[in-house]
Amino acid sequence: MRKTILTITAAATAIAAPAIAHASPVNETEFNETVEHDNLDLTTQRGIARLDDRVRTEIRRACANGGRDGASVRLERECRATAFASAKSEIRLAVAEANADRVRFANNSAASDTDTPGA
Repeated sequence: MRKTILTITAAATAIAAPAIAHASPVNETEFNETVEHDNLDLTTQRGIARLDDRVRTEIRRACANGGRDGASVRLERECRATAFASAKSEIRLAVAEANADRVRFANNSAASDTDTPGA
């Protein structure tokens, strides 16, 4: 079985003073994180829920900036929203691949003893 990894990408920027023409970012968050899911059965709702939990946990960790002021809180919220929106398509793709693999496996498996004489 091939190694399966989900990649999460996010970018978020909070501006210190939007009214100032030359405002610079207070904090920028850009990351690429991977979430392994080889040990999950993505053909079940439980497996998909566990992958969602892993993704959300990784996003919370990667987006945490330690700030408690309004700009920092907004930045974290924006980062999490952007990252999860990005990850949704990756999650759907991983689930679709798992379902396709399951169908291929079922189609390649022997159905009964009559299909495999002498077995």
